[in-house]
Amino acid sequence: MDEAAQGTGIADLRGPVVVTLRSEASPWSISTSVALHALLAATLALVPLPKPPKRLEEERVSVDILTPQQFEASTRPSPAPASPSAPEAKAPAPTPSAPRSTAPAAPAMIRPTEMLSAKTLADPRSRQARADLATFASDERMVQLCNLEAMDQIRRWRADFQPERVVPYATAEEKISGTTIAADGAAFRSRKNWYGLKFKCQLTRDGGSVIGFEFLVGDPVAREKWDELGLPAVH
Repeated sequence: MDEAAQGTGIADLRGPVVVTLRSEASPWSISTSVALHALLAATLALVPLPKPPKRLEEERVSVDILTPQQFEASTRPSPAPASPSAPEAKAPAPTPSAPRSTAPAAPAMIRPTEMLSAKTLADPRSRQARADLATFASDERMVQLCNLEAMDQIRRWRADFQPERVVPYATAEEKISGTTIAADGAAFRSRKNWYGLKFKCQLTRDGGSVIGFEFLVGDPVAREKWDELGLPAVH
């Protein structure tokens, strides 16, 4: 702060100083001479009094001190009025999707509650069949027991079927897992026609008898495919 500022008590303000002029009228005052020279008084008496001069307006200067932030705000251009926004276009309504077509459920397997092959083998007329089974290896014997169960269950399920032979590997190899046999591509012959067959057979731990069975009879096998699938026309 310099000496001039100290003498007047005005702080040294940093930043732009804006000076605005304001016109203020001061009353007109006329000073009258107390002692006039005699000759001047006589002269004035002979001269017409002039019209009083127009009031002079004294221009006074008013100083406003602004901070840099106020100055910047005062000089910043006013923002243009916002134009009315156009109405937003509505999104098109979603087109309802067509209902999904559900795949037809697979036919349920038939699950009989009574096993029949053991009873058939116990019949005296099955003596030769029992003798033949004894000569087979373990896996082959289980397969033959399941084939016999399939023929007995199909015969009981529908009397118009007279199964006389089963081929468990007509269109796909049978699968043996422990004492469980699954034949998805089997076929059986009845009244000189072949039909598709699917079955699952569960045997005892020693593989000597059937304890669980389920099956599903398919469509007739076309005659022209018999030779290709190894399905003989006669026994």
